[in-house]
Amino acid sequence: MDNIDKIHTTAAGAERISRNLNLKIDDVIPWCKDAVKRSDVIIGRGKNWYVYWNGVAITINARSGTVITAHHLNAKIRIMRSSDHISLDEFLYQAILIPEGMAPPPRNIIYKPEIFAYIKDFGSRPGDLGVVAEQNGQVIGAAWTRIISAYGHIDDVTPELAISVFPGFRGHGIGTKLMEKLFVALRKEGYEQTSLSVQRDNPAVRFYQRIGYEETGKRTDDAGHEDYIMIKKL
Repeated sequence: MDNIDKIHTTAAGAERISRNLNLKIDDVIPWCKDAVKRSDVIIGRGKNWYVYWNGVAITINARSGTVITAHHLNAKIRIMRSSDHISLDEFLYQAILIPEGMAPPPRNIIYKPEIFAYIKDFGSRPGDLGVVAEQNGQVIGAAWTRIISAYGHIDDVTPELAISVFPGFRGHGIGTKLMEKLFVALRKEGYEQTSLSVQRDNPAVRFYQRIGYEETGKRTDDAGHEDYIMIKKL
């Protein structure tokens, strides 16, 4: 932000940015500077800054301030590797519903046994499957399943699903792509259905319904919230 006035691009870069984003403007740099100021997320990686705003990714050389390119989010969805497991703590925390106007819970809340069960020793049990979304080499979302006695437990052969996309990347179809990839992986492993638990007043309920989950029951969790138990046939 201190060096925002140094941001510039080349003629080829301006043409590339305008084409990728279908911008009908004469000068893309004021647009890029405004995007930086209003950005949802800025990540430094290698020699570049990656600026994310309103579903757009902008690549800026950190040394020169040159805007290299900009394009709509195009996250790569791939199977979760063991090296990705280290990020599950953060994804689990980000998956917690925080009602509007409420302060975020302490980060150590994920270590409550009934919550930590979703990621403890992940990869060591049947049904431990996962996929991640990767943008510019950075993992920004994950979806995974486990067969455990947790909030959405149905039986001992149905994997329960958890999904989390980092703030700033939500609302751009990444969650849907994660789910579609995970469903394929589950079918390949011979699973016939998957379950989940979601608070009744969570906006994600509509998302789950759109991708085929159906309500099969209700439970009250340990915090007194009414949860829907949902199942999707694979």
